[in-house]
Amino acid sequence: MKLFEILPHNLFSILNSKNREVYVEALFVLRRAFKQEMSITKSDLVSMLIANLDEMIYQMDLSEEDDTDNADTYNDERDGAGLSSTAHFILRRLRDTGWIEAEYRIDSFEENITLPDYSVKLVNLLYSLTDESIREYNSYVYSTYSALKTADQERDDYMYDALLTAHGNTVKLVDELKTLHNNIRRYHQALNEYATVNDILKGHFDEYKNLITDRIYHPLKTLDSVPRFKNPIVRILGGWVRDQGIREGLERQAMLRGRYDSKEEAAGDIMQKIHETMDTYETLDHMLEEIDRKNSAYTRASIEKMRYMLNTDRSIKGKLVELLTRAAESEGEAERTLAQALGDCTEVFRQGYVDGNSLYTPRVRKVRKDEKPMGMHPMEHEAGERAFEEFMDRAKRSYSHTRVMDFVRSVMGQMDVITGREIPLEDDEAFILLMLASLKGGERSAFYKVEFTKGYTNNNGYRIPNMRFVKKGIKDHVE
Repeated sequence: MKLFEILPHNLFSILNSKNREVYVEALFVLRRAFKQEMSITKSDLVSMLIANLDEMIYQMDLSEEDDTDNADTYNDERDGAGLSSTAHFILRRLRDTGWIEAEYRIDSFEENITLPDYSVKLVNLLYSLTDESIREYNSYVYSTYSALKTADQERDDYMYDALLTAHGNTVKLVDELKTLHNNIRRYHQALNEYATVNDILKGHFDEYKNLITDRIYHPLKTLDSVPRFKNPIVRILGGWVRDQGIREGLERQAMLRGRYDSKEEAAGDIMQKIHETMDTYETLDHMLEEIDRKNSAYTRASIEKMRYMLNTDRSIKGKLVELLTRAAESEGEAERTLAQALGDCTEVFRQGYVDGNSLYTPRVRKVRKDEKPMGMHPMEHEAGERAFEEFMDRAKRSYSHTRVMDFVRSVMGQMDVITGREIPLEDDEAFILLMLASLKGGERSAFYKVEFTKGYTNNNGYRIPNMRFVKKGIKDHVE
């Protein structure tokens, strides 16, 4: 089957638009939502988009969307000034390009948002490219040895599963080694772009050592050593090939799982997996030797370039000294050529500076005069309404959902429950954020809830209701 027989033809159009960063962040919000919930309604998803992308949504430029195939559908959405209309537009854009699908719930007319299987894989791939956390190395060699050893000792109904695990880990190990080889080559080539010794040290210790050496190269040489587990793996698989009873058991287990149409097909695939695994481990020594050579070459090149930079004066003074030294050592035609080149590319000019004895013109200060104040002109009603709307928009951006959530996190810290009296209200700004936080306590996207009790309390001169903030998932505390 061809790729675009599965994927919609315009799936990647949002990644090429002017608003691609907004669409990608919206896809990441979708990913987080479906990590937490089995299904999510369209209204809840709109609220999550507004809560997480309010600033980016305000800055969206929808003029380019007219170039899409569905321009008539989007034209009515461009004039929507509210966050909700723009968030609905984003979901409609994702739906029309095939990233999401919508279906009505059985018991109501409310829409549920779903993700196709290809969309889940692509979103996870995009997110993995932006994930800065260090991915741990999987012990593919030991996992292969452990699965085969256990299956060979038990001789139970899971030997075929052990073979699949061993073959899959071997394929992943080869991919990991090829990635390691290419990454070493990439860091080696990056040496040409480093201009200072600090750049080389940063690239080697902060990036290469943490991401390449410590994560992959060192485990392959010590804990997950190929020479250590290679012979037992090959010996176990060789014994399976020679034992007809084991082969028949593997064929029977494979047929029970419905993977093959006939025993002959199952037997052929089982033997292919066994031999591929054995052949791979027989050739891994050559791959590891090549990786060792690449690692040694990169380390040697890093040291040589650092030594060169430390022993070479790369300043303007050092370059002038080198040119004058070459000019003094040259003779005859070479001397005339170098002298002419220096004369053509060197500009001599006079340099001066300003000090306390330099002539200057003193600044004349103007004397303020009592003049008639500037008159105030009445503003038209429409202009006043427009100015008020602009002021409200600026106020909403100043007290965004993200800022309110950060305020609650900062005052709660590691505590699960905090009362209004314990929240520090140092100024009016903190008081406004507290009011907004109490209003947002009932929203689904908030990580806390607000509980009010009777009466009021005084906090640094501010009269506030008796209330407390409780993190969601925490059982109620008895006061």
